[in-house]
Amino acid sequence: MKKKVWIGILCVVVLGAVAYGCYRAFASDSYLYALPSRPKVLVAVDWPKLADDSGLGMDGLAALCPGRKEQPKGIDWKKKSYLFVSAKEYVGLLAPVSDADELAAWLGKVAEDGKCSVPEERNGRYWTVWDGSWMVGFDDRALLAIGPGMAAEMDVLRQEVTACLRQKKDESGAASSLFADVDGGDSACRLAAQLDVLSALYGEDFMRGLPEHANLSDVNVVAGLNLMANGFTLDAEIRSENPEINTYFEQLAVLGGKIDGDYAADVPASALGWCCMNVDGDKLLEQLRRNPAVRTFLLGLNMGVDADLMLRSIRGDLAVTIYPSVTSGAGFLLKARLEDKDFLKEAPYWRESAARSGLAFKDFGDNRFFIATPGMRAYLGVEDKTLYVTPDEGLAMQVLGKKTQTLSGWEKEIKGSRFFLWCNLAQLRGVAGWPAGLDLFGDLVLRSSDARHFTLDMRGTEGRNVWKELLE
Repeated sequence: MKKKVWIGILCVVVLGAVAYGCYRAFASDSYLYALPSRPKVLVAVDWPKLADDSGLGMDGLAALCPGRKEQPKGIDWKKKSYLFVSAKEYVGLLAPVSDADELAAWLGKVAEDGKCSVPEERNGRYWTVWDGSWMVGFDDRALLAIGPGMAAEMDVLRQEVTACLRQKKDESGAASSLFADVDGGDSACRLAAQLDVLSALYGEDFMRGLPEHANLSDVNVVAGLNLMANGFTLDAEIRSENPEINTYFEQLAVLGGKIDGDYAADVPASALGWCCMNVDGDKLLEQLRRNPAVRTFLLGLNMGVDADLMLRSIRGDLAVTIYPSVTSGAGFLLKARLEDKDFLKEAPYWRESAARSGLAFKDFGDNRFFIATPGMRAYLGVEDKTLYVTPDEGLAMQVLGKKTQTLSGWEKEIKGSRFFLWCNLAQLRGVAGWPAGLDLFGDLVLRSSDARHFTLDMRGTEGRNVWKELLE
């Protein structure tokens, strides 16, 4: 009999432990069910990782808090918070709550500074209006802020918050595809968005080149932000379920391979920027001809020289260096690795062709030429296995210049990319309208490992904490 009693007690304890574990698991994530359904933009923020990666610590991040420069009480900072744009295009914040009473007391102090209204309790929830335009509701599970809105809209926003705080998981944004995108990965901040939330201006720019039947709602972007003491890295990926868009990106993938880095050591410290990609000339020409403006330009250039044959001869790195210029503000030097030089056999006919077309043309010998059309001038030629083009006569004499260490710190990233753009922010300072905060950074890099993935890097001097300096 005693044995049966002990077995019964053991079963009750085990069942109790399982039930408690299930409750804790449910409670730990239940705040996510308040996320509005079908969000158009979703950003997940991992506060401890953000604090560690930036070198600021949680106290440093608290200095960014609006209202009081201290960490808000009653929020569970160990869990992720979420920023969003809802299906109704409200902007908002979802945060996990550890103690609603403590949070209400903290907001009461903030209210004394006039940043929000005094929190009031209704039906087991606290309510406050932040900055006169954001409705904030919270309980012991979640805080949800939605806005902005006029004073007359606060009741509508309260209803929105109430509905979200009551909804079940399968009704919430936690069941959306965007949530699945931001829930993975180890970035301090992770974003997923439908591109139809962009303004018409940026949307049209992005859609240029995509299939004519495609629209921005067919395209999602997923990005992860990682901070370091002297800068940050933003990795982004383009995703779509539209087969036409996917075919477009597949076509871009065959334009070339990974960058060899042949011209990376030619960039002087005074350069404003450098751009490089590895291309197959035949495939590049095919893509260029699809752009009406480029197609027209190539037709004009072909009246003087065989530009098409030049492009077809390229196999390997194609790089453009931007130089400061006293006369024009900036000049460039394009270099491209050649597979063959067959187009040079046509050089004796270029002079005659240019004369018939009314173009200026000079042959300097040693495979060096000059051609000018209305609105365009170019020095071009071949040095060893390199084709070069530049509008500046002085730069035409520097094709095989001395080697430098300007981009040595980016060597790994260059050789792992299909596209690489470097901007020398130190040389761009002083330009009208230049943001003061960018003075802390020296390098801006945009790179891509394939047509769907893009990475943005911003770097300051090694050993420098740009985030602490920004807060000072």
